[in-house]
Amino acid sequence: MENKNLESLSEKISPTEIKNKEFKKVMLGYSPEEVVEFLDKTAKAWTQVQKKEKELIQKIESLNAEISHWRQRESEIVKVKQDAIKEAEAIIEEGSKEAEKLFRQVEDKAQEIKQKTEEWLAEVINQVQETERRKNNFVTAFKSALDSHYEWIKNDQNSVEPLSHQLDSFLKSVMQSTSTH
Repeated sequence: MENKNLESLSEKISPTEIKNKEFKKVMLGYSPEEVVEFLDKTAKAWTQVQKKEKELIQKIESLNAEISHWRQRESEIVKVKQDAIKEAEAIIEEGSKEAEKLFRQVEDKAQEIKQKTEEWLAEVINQVQETERRKNNFVTAFKSALDSHYEWIKNDQNSVEPLSHQLDSFLKSVMQSTSTH
């Protein structure tokens, strides 16, 4: 509300004007004492009306100032709210991008770990297969060696005289050679 609307209506006539107002004297008029007494009371009442009107105008101006202040605060709050919403949306968008980036990194790392694990497992399987092949070759060679040694021992036992006979023969030959010398 503008101050022009709040101009004091009671200022158009003052209590002094009411008190000092003079009327024309007519013959059949009112009692001058009653008129003066009434104007006195009216002037005092009008003073109170003016005082109350000033208080109310000040109160209205104060309330208008407060309303203006709160409207300004409201617009500031709306702006802060809008800024906060924009900031929140930006944070959410940035968070989504960051989460997506981290998710891709985790997926890439998991794929890398999977690939390395598969490569390691393939290497281990190859080593196990190579070890198994070597074991089989060794077992075959060992069996073959054992078989050939067994055959040799069997053949050697059948063709050779007993060790005790060989020892006797050896001792006899040694004895003979020592006696001939």
